[in-house]
Amino acid sequence: MHMIRTVRAFALHRPSLAAGLTFFTLSLLFGSWLGRLPEMQAALMLSEGQLGLALLGLPVGALCIMPFAGWLTDRLSSGQAVTLSTLLFCCFFPLPAFASGPGWLFAGLMLIGLTNGFMNISMNAAAAAIERECQLTIMSICHGMFSLGAMVGAGSSGLIASAGVPLRMHLVTVALLMVALHLYLRPTVSQFPKESSGGSSFALPPRALLGLAFVGFCIMIGEGAVADWGAIYLTKVSDASPLLASMGYAGFSCAMALGRFAGDGIRQQFGQQRPVLLGSLLGAAGLLLAILVPVPVAGILGFTLVGLGFSSVVPLLFSAAANTEGIPSGTGIAAIASAGTIGFLIAPPLIGWISEHFGLPFGLGFVALLSLLAALATRISK
Repeated sequence: MHMIRTVRAFALHRPSLAAGLTFFTLSLLFGSWLGRLPEMQAALMLSEGQLGLALLGLPVGALCIMPFAGWLTDRLSSGQAVTLSTLLFCCFFPLPAFASGPGWLFAGLMLIGLTNGFMNISMNAAAAAIERECQLTIMSICHGMFSLGAMVGAGSSGLIASAGVPLRMHLVTVALLMVALHLYLRPTVSQFPKESSGGSSFALPPRALLGLAFVGFCIMIGEGAVADWGAIYLTKVSDASPLLASMGYAGFSCAMALGRFAGDGIRQQFGQQRPVLLGSLLGAAGLLLAILVPVPVAGILGFTLVGLGFSSVVPLLFSAAANTEGIPSGTGIAAIASAGTIGFLIAPPLIGWISEHFGLPFGLGFVALLSLLAALATRISK
C-alpha cells in the first residue's frame, strides 16, 4: 500500500513526473539499442575483445564531459540543463546504427557518452532539487522509471527485430518520439528548482564517501555488464533467439523497476545498509545462476534476480551522498557518478578481454565476484 501511495503522489506531482520521464527517456533509448547489440556485433564481425574496446567509447565520452557538465549546470537553470542534455542525447543516439567498423562505432558511442554524462548529472541533480524543495522522496521512483524505460526499450526491441524492421529506422524513430515527448514536457521542466552542482561533476570521493563510492563502483559495473553483455551471453552461450536474448535485459530492467518503485518504502522500513547488503548478494546469486545453468530460461531468470538485487542500491547511494553532512549535494552525486563512470571505463575492455581468452561465463563470473566484494564492503562499513 505504501508503494501505491508513493507512486500515486509521484504521478500527480507534475515536476516529479517530468523528472521521472527524463530518466525513462534515457533508458528507453539505451534499451532499444542494447536489445539489438548482438545483431550489430554480427554485422560488423566483431570479436568479444573488439566489441569491448568499441563499447569503451561510452564511458570515455561520459568521463570527458563530467568536468564541464558541472560548469554548464551551474550556469543554466535546472530545467535548461535537463532539456539541453536530453535533446542532444536524442540527436546523437542513432549514430551507432550507421557505424561501418569498430572505429566508427567507438566514435559514435563516445558522442553518446558525452551527452549521456551531461544528462545523467542534470537529471539526478534535478531529482535531488525537487526532493529538497518540495519535501518529497522521489529519487528511488525516478530510478524506477529509468528501469521501466529500459524494460520497454529492450522488450520492444526484440519484437521489432523479429519483425524485420531495419536497425537504423528503429533507432531514428524512437529518438524522434522522445524528442516530441520532451518538447511537450518543456513547460514543466523549465520550472524545475535550481540545484547547484557544487562545481565539477567529476569528483574524487571525499573520505566520508569512500565506502559508498566503492559499492557504487562494483554495482554499476554489474549493471553495465548485464546491459552490454547479457543479450550476447544469451545468444552465444545459451543459444537464445533474438527475442529471448532481448528478454534477459528486459527481465533485469523489469525487476529493477519494481524494486525501485518500492525502494523508498524499503528504505524507511529497513534503513540503508541491509537493502544494499542483501541486494549485492542477490545480484551475485543471479549471475551465478546464469553462468552455471547455460539455458535461456535460467539466464533470463538469473538476470532478473540481478535486477531485483541491484534495484535499490544506486538510488540509496545517490540519496545518501546528496545528503551527507558537510558535503554539497552536487559533489556527493558527482562522487558516486564518477565512481560508476570509472567502473564503466574499466569494465567493457576488461570483460571483453576475459571473455575472448577464457569465455564469456568467466567474464560474468568476474562481475559476480565484484558483487560479493560490494556486499563485504557494506557489511564492514558504518
